Amino acid sequence: MSPPINARQLRRLLSLVLAVALASTLTALVRPAPAAAAPGDLILNGTFDNGSTQPWWTRLASTSTTVNAGQLRVRTSATVGKPVWEDLVGHFEFGVTAAQSYRLQFDASADVNRSLRVSVSRADTPFTSAVDQSVALTSSMRRFSFDFASPFGDPKAVLLFHFGGQAASTVRLDNISLTPLAVNPATDPILYWNGILLATYKALDLPPTSSSREAAILHAAMHDAAVSVTGVGNPYRVRVPVSYPGTMDNVVAPSLHAAIDRAAYDVLTALYGGQGQSYSQALAAAVALRPSGVNAAEVARGETVGVAAAAANLQARANDGSGNNTPYQLDGVPGSWRPTNGKAAVSPNWGLVTPFALTSGQQFRPGLPADANGYDDLLGKDEYDTQVREIRDYGGRTSSLRTPEQTQIAFFWANDLGGTYKPPGQLFSHTRIVSEQRQLGILANARLFGLVALALADAAIAAWDAKYQTPIDLWRPVTAIEATEGTGWQPLSQTREGVPYTPAFPAYISGHATFAGAWSAVMKRFFGTDAIAFDATTDDPHAVDVVRHMTGFDHAAEENALSRIYLGVHYRFDAEAGLATGRSVGAYVFANRLRQ
Repeated sequence: MSPPINARQLRRLLSLVLAVALASTLTALVRPAPAAAAPGDLILNGTFDNGSTQPWWTRLASTSTTVNAGQLRVRTSATVGKPVWEDLVGHFEFGVTAAQSYRLQFDASADVNRSLRVSVSRADTPFTSAVDQSVALTSSMRRFSFDFASPFGDPKAVLLFHFGGQAASTVRLDNISLTPLAVNPATDPILYWNGILLATYKALDLPPTSSSREAAILHAAMHDAAVSVTGVGNPYRVRVPVSYPGTMDNVVAPSLHAAIDRAAYDVLTALYGGQGQSYSQALAAAVALRPSGVNAAEVARGETVGVAAAAANLQARANDGSGNNTPYQLDGVPGSWRPTNGKAAVSPNWGLVTPFALTSGQQFRPGLPADANGYDDLLGKDEYDTQVREIRDYGGRTSSLRTPEQTQIAFFWANDLGGTYKPPGQLFSHTRIVSEQRQLGILANARLFGLVALALADAAIAAWDAKYQTPIDLWRPVTAIEATEGTGWQPLSQTREGVPYTPAFPAYISGHATFAGAWSAVMKRFFGTDAIAFDATTDDPHAVDVVRHMTGFDHAAEENALSRIYLGVHYRFDAEAGLATGRSVGAYVFANRLRQ
């Protein structure tokens, strides 16, 4: 277990880090064709410039609407003691999309001080509202604006102004609009909490095994929360039931943002809270990013969904074998792994952890390196000698054959050191780059990051199965070269201080390559093509501000795998078998989990 973070690390981490009308009334409503809406606006005749009240509808015959001076003049009935939805003026039959963000705006005033409730709701039972707000009206015309992410999709939604429950009055409305908002990555809760996760990686110096597992739990919980609120897609672990009190005065839907935020907060607190961290500030920052149109009831219902989604996913992993700390027993023969840099074997039992999607860690287990049948056979093969020489010549600290670009590639993909986001973090970062480039919304990101996280978690299990659970736990190149040529050769890989560094686990297969293969397989299938170019970034201290242009996901994965040769920590068959295993893992995860 990593040691608790200190106060400085913690500060760094935290800094990163209705509604309604009767269905029969709607069906019977007949009206002439209204004036067209402004481009992008879902509301027809929201400015009343044509002098018509159409398509605006009134619930009570005693409520009159006229257009006066380019404004809708509503003379309400006296409905004191009756529900607010008793007296309605509304606009019907426009569509809203689940998880799409919208902005509702209108100008309003009244001849007496009074309140006005406004909602965007389902047209039919259960009349769920996506936004439900009350405003205070005075004699001065004021502008009101509310942003919201629709928790449901409905091709026949309604915008309603609720006048009931008060004395008769005259209200004026104007410039009413409901417009879809462009995707904003800065307010996407999936991207936000993934960023908090990566900050946690950097603060705690986590191994890629446990960190990938924890990312899968986090993203599965956020995905399940989003699916539960919107009803769109299939959950990974649980679809939390969403229920309403059954009255027309209380039909607000759960807040999508609140559900995702609470699921993330509960998972991260459960996984990392015991290591000296608090995610309260991260949650407070997430709350500040929520749309302005979210009310307290929506937040409470969203949090209920998030709590249940987090609990289900945490409970499912409670006994998955990740806590197995049985010490590693060295094989103790030539060719077998032994400690490098004085560090004990990392995660020696990880191949036995219960996968998230695979049937077992050995489902896509590759053959032994060079098709050997044991250590002696491997060390006697020409292929083994060739690969050792390749590492010696291209992966050494003072190599004269490695090109400047190959050196850049080596460090760009490394991210092995404490204080970096490690290999899973880099792939999450690249996922975000592509997501923003393709302008994905919340639901798409919930599914994409969920699939990537599940694939990376199972890639770690598959890679560590091959590393430790097979007849050959292959020694690292530095050990192999030392056995034949003596001390003196060191890999290019190094700490921040320049000390030679080799990760403390067997070479075959490459974890980086397996992660990369799984990632590329998911990305290609999600987007339906490999031909998506993007500019990739890194967190490695030896490649500060380096950006590499990738022509596609396979290009990135293959360069990632080869980088370990140039870094001097892996053989070519480690990279090739890792890529193949990872691609099989990614394809399987995509085909069997989070299906639409």
